[in-house]
Amino acid sequence: MKKNNPDIFNINLTFSDLSFLYNQISLNRSFMRASHNLFLKKKLNIKGLTADLGSGINNDYYNYISKSKLKVDQYDFHKIDKKAFVLDLEKKFKLKKNYNNILLFNVLEHIFDGKTLLNSIKKNLKKEGKLNLFVPFMFRFHSDPNDFMRPTHSYLKKILEQNGFKVQITLIATGPMVVILEILFKYLKLNIFKLLFSIIFISLNKFFSYFSKDFKNYYCGTHCSCTKIK
Repeated sequence: MKKNNPDIFNINLTFSDLSFLYNQISLNRSFMRASHNLFLKKKLNIKGLTADLGSGINNDYYNYISKSKLKVDQYDFHKIDKKAFVLDLEKKFKLKKNYNNILLFNVLEHIFDGKTLLNSIKKNLKKEGKLNLFVPFMFRFHSDPNDFMRPTHSYLKKILEQNGFKVQITLIATGPMVVILEILFKYLKLNIFKLLFSIIFISLNKFFSYFSKDFKNYYCGTHCSCTKIK
């Protein structure tokens, strides 16, 4: 991958993509979340021992990241259910075992010391283990319990490489019109309006992609597919 030349992923105006989007709307997902879930469904197939850090309770993304039933160990600051492990992600840690995969979705922005977290993750991955990380970029402030940063894709690539990972960057929901759509989703109450606005703004976004010189400067979030190399 060329420097500062990441991949992009958008929901398209196809029947399958729009059907998936409407299903996500029915589940009350944001446009960014729906776009990322579709990316996971199309691009990821995770196998092997997997840990989900800072996972929370309602994680439907497990349904999209594997073609077969995936066994996941959940770690969080709090005891989210009887199967989860309590873990302070703000400090150096050792997990219950070394994993083939670690998921870190919508977590890094809530961690004050991201470098320590990424270093601990590397130490708990097997040789050539995979880290899949997602961070929102153009998104509202949401404390859980704190909200510290919105890192750019350039920052994520550099900090991950410094911590011993090979990194593939994908910008999720890219372009000015879909960034606006992400904001509008919070205020549109009827699902049919969300779908209609989606069709309009996705069409406009496609139009802007042909001549806008800064099209890739607007994106809702960043997915990093990482491999431990040292």
